[in-house]
Amino acid sequence: MRPLRILAVAVTLAVANCLPGALRAQEQQPSPESMAAAQALFALLFTHGFATLNAQAVEAAWPGIESALRTQRPNIDPATLVDLRREFERIRLARLSEVVKDIPTIYARHLNAEDMRALAAFYGTATGTKMLQAMPKVLPEAFASVLPRMQPMMAETQDSFLKLLRERGLLN
Repeated sequence: MRPLRILAVAVTLAVANCLPGALRAQEQQPSPESMAAAQALFALLFTHGFATLNAQAVEAAWPGIESALRTQRPNIDPATLVDLRREFERIRLARLSEVVKDIPTIYARHLNAEDMRALAAFYGTATGTKMLQAMPKVLPEAFASVLPRMQPMMAETQDSFLKLLRERGLLN
């Protein structure tokens, strides 16, 4: 029971430590200039990154969807399938757009308009364009690499911190 209380206290302290910064960030209202720069930057990133990630997700999901459709309607014609896939991708992209709609505001709270315009200009260079093309490939690979290690890392961090507390006589 005692380790659960310690964990609860640790989680409470960690969350409490994060809240003031998050609340302060929410209180800041970006200027119209910053919002315009953030929206322009994010539109560029969305078009190149999120749309590509969406297309990749559709590519991965479509065979299962098509198989289920063919099971329900064995005589479905190829043109209908092409149209349905296009609609699935459109619907998914529209939902994704809705999910990420607040990101420009977050950018505008943390970056100034000049910085965001400089980033947008960078993405217009050959290196920036290459980065935009690489990110939809890099991000899924990076997440796939990191996510399986997150839970063990959190457990190891907790164990190491509890050990430190015991060594310092702050925990029985």
